[in-house]
Amino acid sequence: MRTSVLPLPVAAVALTLAFAGCTGQTTPAPPASSASGAPAPSPTATEPAPSPTTAAPAVETPPECETLDLSAGTVAGADLGPCIQATLVRYDTGTLTIDGDELAGTVVYHYDPAFEFRGDLETGAGPASISFVGGVMLLDEGDGPVVADVGASDAGSQAAGSTAEVYRVFSDPGFMGDLIGAGESWSVSDAPEEVETPDGGSVDAYRLESAAAYSWYDIPIDSYTLWLTADGRPVAAESTTGFLGRTATVTQHLTGLGEPVTITPLS
Repeated sequence: MRTSVLPLPVAAVALTLAFAGCTGQTTPAPPASSASGAPAPSPTATEPAPSPTTAAPAVETPPECETLDLSAGTVAGADLGPCIQATLVRYDTGTLTIDGDELAGTVVYHYDPAFEFRGDLETGAGPASISFVGGVMLLDEGDGPVVADVGASDAGSQAAGSTAEVYRVFSDPGFMGDLIGAGESWSVSDAPEEVETPDGGSVDAYRLESAAAYSWYDIPIDSYTLWLTADGRPVAAESTTGFLGRTATVTQHLTGLGEPVTITPLS
């Protein structure tokens, strides 16, 4: 098995932001370290039911969104973050498609009855697959799935646990609200614009941009743009971070919100 545990690189920062854009419900702690995987992930068994992304099932507007007014031209991060978090949890399921220089792939997740996810990713160091199902984290870096547990007695599981921890932590929906909330003010486009989706469709969404660069747990956020429908549904985001003298830009799309998904552990 090939597992590497490295100081937080640009790819890990990008991964942090990508997964923060996806998702829980706890107050996050600053990341300490990350790692990258290696060869060939196993074929994914996590397939959402195909459907267009031009529309999503209607859900009741969360109370956290009742004061959000996109027509005002600017919104406060303190209002925007909780609304996005609550909306994602209301939809329950979704697929995150990530595209960046050092990170790409998909993550499928659901929150009910418990938070579970599966991801197939291409990092700067090679492919990696990860699943969190039934409270068990599995990581495949090319030699087959390994139980990822930093508290295990087995050194291989400990190493895999260190690598997988950043994936688990940053697949929690509270992080998106926390990340967006860290930006004090966000400008809103005058009208919705057409945003292309990974399945070839499109959706109309307002463009929201952080009014200034900011820092999130000592990670410099040079710029962050979010596309949000009129009813508060996030559909895409693009973030640029500067870290360790390097810059990383990651684009992510959220599709399939509220659609049935089947999430199985790596095998």
